Amino acid sequence: MNERPAPDLDHFEARLLGELKLVVDTQASSLRPTAGAASVAPPDLPRRRRPAYAVFAGAAAAAAVGIAAVVTVAQPTPAYAVTGGNGEEVTVRVMRLEGAGALEEALRERGIPADITYLSAGTACAPGRYDDVRAPDLSLSVGSNQFEVTIPPGAIEDDNTFVLSATAQPTEDGFTTFDFGVAEGAVAPCTVIDAP
Repeated sequence: MNERPAPDLDHFEARLLGELKLVVDTQASSLRPTAGAASVAPPDLPRRRRPAYAVFAGAAAAAAVGIAAVVTVAQPTPAYAVTGGNGEEVTVRVMRLEGAGALEEALRERGIPADITYLSAGTACAPGRYDDVRAPDLSLSVGSNQFEVTIPPGAIEDDNTFVLSATAQPTEDGFTTFDFGVAEGAVAPCTVIDAP
């Protein structure tokens, strides 16, 4: 049998898949006969009831899959997604300005130190909080309800930090204004000022 390569999963999807596997394995193991008892029916149950247990196991597994599908559908769109890494380009897609700390951690897991700041409407970080390194390979794309930054391999060198600040503010192109770059050395905390 040919196996398909595993798809890239974000942290939420990987955790959900792990929980689903645990539920299915738990259900299956509780219904599995013990060693040496495979050919002998349990003394309390007549032999004709065995197929019902197989149906129950299938139904339990299907129910677990159904529950996972409902949970997945009922969840709101994630605030962000990070894909790539391990020597490949990394893509950061932001759908909602939430979870800055979690996004920093997701980037650190891919070897990219990051400083992510989300601000309220009408504000910005004061300029001069870091020494900007020219990183022409970074790219940005903006959609109506998200923006995306692509970081090629090697763009964030040792002692550098990816810096992103974004403000939820209505604009002609969408709802967010943002600033991003690569810092050399330390990044000072964001001093919030009125947006220019």
